Amino acid sequence: MLQKTELQTDGRRNAGQHVSAIVENATLPTPKPWPDPATQPWERTVDPAHLLVVDDEIDSLELVIAHLRDYDFAVSTAQDGAEALAAAGEHRPDLILLDVSLPGLNGFEVLRRLKQIPATSAIPVLMVTGYGDTEHKVRCFELGAADYLVKPVAEAELHARVTAQLQQARLQQALSARLRGYEQRFGPLDEPEPGVAGEKGMRADVALLMNARQILRERLAEPPSLTELARLVGTNQPRLSKGFRTLFGTTVSGFVRECRLRRAREMLAETQLPVKSIALEVGYRSTSDLTRAVKGHWGLTPTALRQRLRTAPN
Repeated sequence: MLQKTELQTDGRRNAGQHVSAIVENATLPTPKPWPDPATQPWERTVDPAHLLVVDDEIDSLELVIAHLRDYDFAVSTAQDGAEALAAAGEHRPDLILLDVSLPGLNGFEVLRRLKQIPATSAIPVLMVTGYGDTEHKVRCFELGAADYLVKPVAEAELHARVTAQLQQARLQQALSARLRGYEQRFGPLDEPEPGVAGEKGMRADVALLMNARQILRERLAEPPSLTELARLVGTNQPRLSKGFRTLFGTTVSGFVRECRLRRAREMLAETQLPVKSIALEVGYRSTSDLTRAVKGHWGLTPTALRQRLRTAPN
């Protein structure tokens, strides 16, 4: 455990030793690898995810709602904007499917208010509309929508997009829990320096690692080398590598592999793109490289995995 004297001594240490001190001395839980969406599905869970479906023509969505319940999602409904806001505030669903065309408050206004209310701001919202033009899509994302679906929505696509957003939310919650643990020990990341070098270094390390993670996600097809990534975020390779293992529970290269596999899985489920195009999009040099990775991870070829993801469970 880090004693008070050790924290004071840390003020005289080299800046590059912060992560080493944390890893070796801090009483934080042992990092776990990121959950694998393929092996930890949301369907058939003991405590099912709660979905709120908002549409003024609920009767026309009976089949869609039945389909979601077939996957053991708990589904509740609302038929106008005011009812949707009340239900979201009271029940805190795990995800909201929100129609754009609603009487009274339209879907855009409901989304805007959901994102302004602290209790509901983190709930992922999938907008559903009959309009597929760019203007509508941009408006949805500007207001904070997690995704956008155009009616009529195919059951396989609906399930894939809902599941992907729930998995992403679960990963974000896990990361937030880790960050809260750091903040409880070292103080909020956005507060001024408390005067202790060890605490300052910890907050800087976490901000640095979050920046590195974002760069890797944005450049997944052609990620920077470890040396280049360290330079981009203003650190050195050992500090970056140790920080990734501490905060994310994996190496930098392992993080890239996991991201590529997750993205490939999403594209197989949600798009009609050829396997070769998906391979290049997520950073594999060839179809065979993607096939080898997918088969090693899930025991299926990309084509077989795509078929499994698009087939409803028995």
